[in-house]
Amino acid sequence: MTEKSIRENTNYLTLGGANLQSYFTGIHELAMSIYSGINIPDSLYTAILSAKPHDLPDAGPIEDLKRNVFSSQLLNMFQSNKDIYQIHLFVNANKQSNTLLKGFFRREYNDSYRPPVSPSGKVEPYIEVSHPDHRYGMKSGIPNLKPGLIEVFSAHYPIYRTPSDEAMGYLSIDFRLSELEEISKSMNEQGAEQIFLLNEQGEALYSSDPDLIGKTIKAGWSKVPSEEEDGHFSWKDERFEGIVFYRAIQSPLFKGYLLKLVPYDNLYGDAKTITRITTGIGILFLIIGMIAAILISIRFTNPIKRLISFTQKVQTGDMEARVEVVTEDEFGILTRKINNMTQTINNLILKEYKLEIANKSNQLKALQAQINPHFLYNALQSIATMSLKYKALEVYERICALGSMMRYTMATGINTVTLQEEVEHAEHYLMLQKERFGEENLEVHFDIAEETRMQAVPKMILQPLVENIFKHAFEDGIVSGRIRVHMVSRLDEAGNLSIAVSDNGRKLPPERVLEMESAINAEIRNEIEQIGLRNVLARLRLYFGKEASLTMRGHEKGGLTVSLWIPTKNYISMEADKGESTDRR
Repeated sequence: MTEKSIRENTNYLTLGGANLQSYFTGIHELAMSIYSGINIPDSLYTAILSAKPHDLPDAGPIEDLKRNVFSSQLLNMFQSNKDIYQIHLFVNANKQSNTLLKGFFRREYNDSYRPPVSPSGKVEPYIEVSHPDHRYGMKSGIPNLKPGLIEVFSAHYPIYRTPSDEAMGYLSIDFRLSELEEISKSMNEQGAEQIFLLNEQGEALYSSDPDLIGKTIKAGWSKVPSEEEDGHFSWKDERFEGIVFYRAIQSPLFKGYLLKLVPYDNLYGDAKTITRITTGIGILFLIIGMIAAILISIRFTNPIKRLISFTQKVQTGDMEARVEVVTEDEFGILTRKINNMTQTINNLILKEYKLEIANKSNQLKALQAQINPHFLYNALQSIATMSLKYKALEVYERICALGSMMRYTMATGINTVTLQEEVEHAEHYLMLQKERFGEENLEVHFDIAEETRMQAVPKMILQPLVENIFKHAFEDGIVSGRIRVHMVSRLDEAGNLSIAVSDNGRKLPPERVLEMESAINAEIRNEIEQIGLRNVLARLRLYFGKEASLTMRGHEKGGLTVSLWIPTKNYISMEADKGESTDRR
């Protein structure tokens, strides 16, 4: 409510200030119209300029002629503004006072007149705050019209002999307060809020309180910050408690502040009334809601209780239990669905029981035909021993390599190994590949940094990279030269592990290399030959996060380098158990 009031009253004062600026500007332009006839013979300015002392011998006929000029010009000014009550023009040269009041023109010698002086002590244009009307010292009056009955404010202007600052006369225009009152009404709520229009001396040119019009306001809230054009502040004393809004009025004729006082009682009055009404409505609806909630809860809890009783029967194993359908609403639909679901579950249990019996029979047959891995290891060991007996060392080495590979791959209880173990597994695989391509045609080089050998990595990440070489780089066999396999591992300054496997196989176009790398990283599954590399990257990211990467780089003379980058700081152990399996040992 406070924020809304601040916005609204700030807008009201902005509009009221603009109206006052326009009003005072209109008064100023009306007074300045005297100078519009400087070079016109019959103008008011020329008549003032050519005025002669009244006691000169030839002054009488000339002054009578000028009387008509003064009368007509002042009448035009009088009719230009409906709020003008009286116009008084004093001419210094002949000490004549010229007054137009309610359409009646009066002119007389007035040597007792003294020029009005502004509050600053200077003879300059200014607005005199509201006061009872008077006749500016003139003796002649208008029948049935006594002075001092009308409250007016006066705009006083010295009339200069341009371009000098010599005053030839003084123009005073009295205005009724009706226009100021209309502007005030547009800015406040009558009887609850107060409007003040104060000059720089704190005098009230206008106030919504008639008793304060024309008075000097000494209350503390009237001292607004002079350096600010507009704003608001809170005020509290024994006479007023609320918010004071202010806006500066700067015009050639009037300088001061427009103030609006909004008491807290008025500010929050509507809110308190609305609060009482809404509180009453809230209590009424609360009572209605409680009654409705009780009725609805009874309607809802009865079906729920029946469903709870039914579920307890099912929990005890009574799959033949049923719930009676008593309504056709959502609870009735739910009851029928539960009955159907229970029947379906009962049927599935019977079916599953029969399937389980059949599966047990099939498993028994499968177990009877299963070969124990230990039997296979023992058989390989026997063949290796026989090869030693007959001094076939190469056969022995190949059988041992094959046995090591089988143990390594079939140890399903181990998920992570050291890089050294991965390298040994790759060495065994390459040893067997030498039988395919020949000892003289396969050149293998390992450049494994010592600090990387004990680094924990997922199992089976190097063998697929090496196997990829023989599946794709030399899938048609050796055409010329030797097969070169080069494996490098390093740790960077941040402790991250990089592994690169290079070959000298067939040359691939750069776009083909880029296509393969993009497919692997995007997990596109339309190329069967990339399943192994995709699997390696997927497991690396599972252990080390999305930062792990697999890149490919082709060589100008043929061959490909596949690189793995592993952020070891993100390592997450996925080991199923902490000890080694019996098969591993």
